[in-house]
Amino acid sequence: MPRRPELDALRGLLLVLMTLTHLPTRLNAYSSQPFGFVSAAEGFVFLSAFLVGGSHAKSWDTPVRLWASLRSRALKVYAHHVGLLLFAFTVIGTMGWLANRPAIRNLLDFYHQEPLTALLSSLVLLYCPPLLDILPLYVVLLFLTPFVLLAAREAGWAKVLCLSGLVWLWAQLGLKRALYTWMGDLTWLPIKIDQSGAFDLFAWQFLWVLGVWTGSQRARTKAPQGRASSVLLGGAWVVGLMFLLARYEVEPFVLLTRLPVLLDKWTLAPLRLVNFLALAVLADRGSPRVYHWLKPRVLVLLGSASLPVFSVHLVLCLLSLALINENEAPLDSLEEMAVLVVTFASMLLVAVRHRRRTALTG
Repeated sequence: MPRRPELDALRGLLLVLMTLTHLPTRLNAYSSQPFGFVSAAEGFVFLSAFLVGGSHAKSWDTPVRLWASLRSRALKVYAHHVGLLLFAFTVIGTMGWLANRPAIRNLLDFYHQEPLTALLSSLVLLYCPPLLDILPLYVVLLFLTPFVLLAAREAGWAKVLCLSGLVWLWAQLGLKRALYTWMGDLTWLPIKIDQSGAFDLFAWQFLWVLGVWTGSQRARTKAPQGRASSVLLGGAWVVGLMFLLARYEVEPFVLLTRLPVLLDKWTLAPLRLVNFLALAVLADRGSPRVYHWLKPRVLVLLGSASLPVFSVHLVLCLLSLALINENEAPLDSLEEMAVLVVTFASMLLVAVRHRRRTALTG
């Protein structure tokens, strides 16, 4: 699949929203879910899967090449995750302990209680502290992707999507918690469910499989046009607007929020999934036009270096927690401005460095 700058721009926008959400500033109240009951995480996971599916759409005829490519990508993400873990456990953990920073100590509570167990279990992706739980999800999903693509080649996408959807449905009924309860008596299991990360792999794999399928189909065939797509687009506008009005508590749409379990982020609950799919349709149609209109070069730069930029944003987010004192008082305006400037300047520098390195290596 040829590189599409509008998708890089979209990834850049998602990185900006994610960064604003994770930084301890007042802006996170506005950046968390600005377009409905959907965060940047859903878009980032789906878009990553879309690109993986598109770039490997024709590789399933050569399984060895497919396995090698995705294994290499998964190990690269894993290397970034290990680097972030070591930084968190050494630099951030020490700062939180010595300077008595509750925000950091709460973040790494299990590590401070059982450092060796936390370190070893984190390396095998069992222990996932807050903020450090999305890259493990990527690693597992990337390792599973060859199975998905090869199964689709042999059995067809319909069966793969149905199986993935059934696992997602089971996740809504408590599959993850049931597994941890069942394994609770096993002495070798070093952690509990609360230390395993917020994202439910059994639910989020469905979003990933949908993304891989969409990217694969888009790379192999042209998207259908005509009346059906117009009907789909109109429905997406209606659904997206309903959830947007509900998000900002406009009557009578606020009724959609009366059952929060149906909007849960971590299990990718049903209404949340519907909201995301509607926005995905709108973004698919609108992003090329918006890109050609705005030409957001900075967002393209950030999105084209998504993994290193994501990693450095986590480093700066972790460091910014050290500014929250023992009274947990919020940052003042000057501190917030400094945090924002340093964070985004660092992200841009990393993106520029990545582009130069890519240009040199080809």
